[in-house]
Amino acid sequence: MLLAISVGILFLGALLSVIFYKINSARFHGTLSILTSFISLVGIVYSLLDVLKGKETVTKISISPALESVNFDLILKADGLNMFFALFGAFVSFCVIIYATQYMEHEKEGLPRFFAFTQLFVGAYTGLVLSDNLIWSYIFFELTGLCSYQLIGFWYKRDISSFSAKKAYLMTHIAGYGFLFVVIFVSFLTRGNTIISELINYNLGKYENLILVGLLIAVIAKSVQWPLYTWIPYAMNAPTPVSALLHAACLVKAGVYLLIRFYSVTGPYSIDWKTFIAYLGMLSSLVGVLYALKQSDFKKLLAFHTVSQIGYMVSGIGIGTPIAIAAGLFHVLNHSLFKSLLFLVAGILQHATGSRDISEMGGLSKRLPKTAAVFMIGAASISGLPGFNGYVSKWMFYTASIQAGFPVIAAIGLIASTLTTISFLKVMNTAFYGKLPKKYERIDEKDYRVMIFSSGLLSVPCIVIGVFPQLVIKYLLIPALKAVNLNYGESQFQLYNYGILLKQQANYPATLMAFWAVVAVFIGFLIYVLFLKRYGSIKEAEVFTGGEAEESLNLTADDFVVEIENRMETFYKYSDPDRYFNIANKWISKAFYKSYDLCATLEKKGWSVALIIGCCVLALIIFCI
Repeated sequence: MLLAISVGILFLGALLSVIFYKINSARFHGTLSILTSFISLVGIVYSLLDVLKGKETVTKISISPALESVNFDLILKADGLNMFFALFGAFVSFCVIIYATQYMEHEKEGLPRFFAFTQLFVGAYTGLVLSDNLIWSYIFFELTGLCSYQLIGFWYKRDISSFSAKKAYLMTHIAGYGFLFVVIFVSFLTRGNTIISELINYNLGKYENLILVGLLIAVIAKSVQWPLYTWIPYAMNAPTPVSALLHAACLVKAGVYLLIRFYSVTGPYSIDWKTFIAYLGMLSSLVGVLYALKQSDFKKLLAFHTVSQIGYMVSGIGIGTPIAIAAGLFHVLNHSLFKSLLFLVAGILQHATGSRDISEMGGLSKRLPKTAAVFMIGAASISGLPGFNGYVSKWMFYTASIQAGFPVIAAIGLIASTLTTISFLKVMNTAFYGKLPKKYERIDEKDYRVMIFSSGLLSVPCIVIGVFPQLVIKYLLIPALKAVNLNYGESQFQLYNYGILLKQQANYPATLMAFWAVVAVFIGFLIYVLFLKRYGSIKEAEVFTGGEAEESLNLTADDFVVEIENRMETFYKYSDPDRYFNIANKWISKAFYKSYDLCATLEKKGWSVALIIGCCVLALIIFCI
């Protein structure tokens, strides 16, 4: 019953927002959305506790279909894997909706529509990961895409918003037919049985090639992997809460969920598929971070980092060992936290400065110190610094890659992580340090209390998980692995034990290393505050030009990556998939126009054409006889 409430309350909230559409108030609809998302979160937490106790939680709603051979029953089932995805989705959704109540309060119209589709999206995502019936999984899968279309195009009167929504919907929806093919194909093989938990009994592994081809088409587009990722930079024209919720936490994780869920349906993937998926993920990771490096638009930079970070998850699932899949799942959780956090920071900066271009900013830490601190946590997490959650999942990924015989994968992942650090150093130095422009001197951080509070909620687990990773391993990852028939016990995660805190022997006590990392940062901060800042050892200096004094200017985003852009100009020119999509589109358009002209010509010569076709058909019949 709890599962039905967790999903149903969100659909009810969306319905209420529609019913009260005349109330164009962010406070009213935001409060309603906060209430429904909180109830959903509580229901999911209680369901997770039942799973940890070994209780089976299943909710079944019988639906009489027109086709008796097809099972349309809505079955919601709780196991370690879907509880894992549902939990972080519910928590991030709750934080983002709190943020949205202040972010959207200045909108003069469309607030009921925004909050209705937000709740509908969260409900569809929750239904997708909880559904035990492939048919309903596909329905929820497409519903998330429809909500994404509406939310990306929220400011539909702007041409760029409408174009972005159409591009995102077409790329994800057309590719989504790959998942529909899988649903139909599996239903055919099992004679109508589409219950996911029962598919393991049908030996579907021998049809792995067809199933994975269809599935990967949907996964690559939904989870923004190369080459079907080009819609996500355009999707940044949506309101920032949409970007945080859809393009960091939930929507882009739907494909990852399906990929790991089918790992239990078909059985372990073959070595060829493992290699292909692993290198596809790392290719996406490297391409994504290289495109992120050249961005000055903060949200587009984060969008390309989504492409890059999801590459780790896909690659981990591709490698296929228990520790690699655990690393991929761990990074799913971590990415949802730190990337949503960073998107929310981007929204605060945009509200405060009226711009998304970090080159126009500078010195904002003086006016937005709490925002700067939250950004530092998110940047350290995504960069994989010790003491933060991203470090643990990335280290686990490198270890798994090397152990499984994929050292090149580990090397590419490390390079991508290094470039990630560079790109966030660019943001930090350009936006938060340097000279504060006069036009920003009146910024008051008190105006963004609610937005900073919700960002802070997301920052807490980034630190807690980084210091105590075993909490996630024990209560989330191990149950998730068991759900896909990988019985991997806590003792096999010795590298990530509490180490000295529990007096256990561990080769690499993650908690202890995280503790010393935090201590080092704290000592550095004390040195700065007590000595350097107090006694003026750090001073602003003019640029020496060898001649007349030159006015000092803030660093721009281009100053950090100009050399990379110059040396990789050819790569950026020819590696953009949209370049080739546009060429293909032109050829297809020409083919359609030619066909249309041919049909129009044949219509004008109707009798002669009919006579020729009739003769051809008659000749064919005589020949066959």
